[in-house]
Amino acid sequence: MARLPLLDPSDADPPAAELLSRIAGERGRAFNVYRVLANSPGVLERVYGLAGYLWRESELGPKLTELAILRVALLTASDYEWCRHRELARRAGVGDAQVAALATWAEPDSPFDPIERAVLTLVDETTIEVEASEQAVAAVRGALGERATLELIVLAGFYGMVSRLLRSLDVDPELGDGVVGTVGREANSE
Repeated sequence: MARLPLLDPSDADPPAAELLSRIAGERGRAFNVYRVLANSPGVLERVYGLAGYLWRESELGPKLTELAILRVALLTASDYEWCRHRELARRAGVGDAQVAALATWAEPDSPFDPIERAVLTLVDETTIEVEASEQAVAAVRGALGERATLELIVLAGFYGMVSRLLRSLDVDPELGDGVVGTVGREANSE
């Protein structure tokens, strides 16, 4: 059970209620992550705005975005993010073999192309070490350009922040997304 209330539009302050209603209209429902963020209308507005930009306007494209999100979820043990993004990743073209190999993506025989490997390297470094190496930045920059490099670093940091929020506040995955305790289970099994 979440450690802060999961607000509905009827419970939230007017600015948060309006945004929760808009989110529900755009996404089919206001997901638990937004319902907990509604405890601070200003944070909800800014987080939703950045998330929307990263999903819809980033030069990374849907597949690389979802690979990065799943890797951050795995590294941060975020059940919510893993469960929420597993199906989104599938729809974006991330196959079951890649999901299964995410825990060991750096092995030579893993099913990732050079660009995906560059992306995963940068995600790992920014998530685990905080600071990415010059080589990791250069590899993504050379493959995808400056804008995509910046957006990838922001994406990894954003989902690291979201994972910390969700885990610290014990926010359960959405109904139908998966079972708590499953993060990485696919990625660790063959």
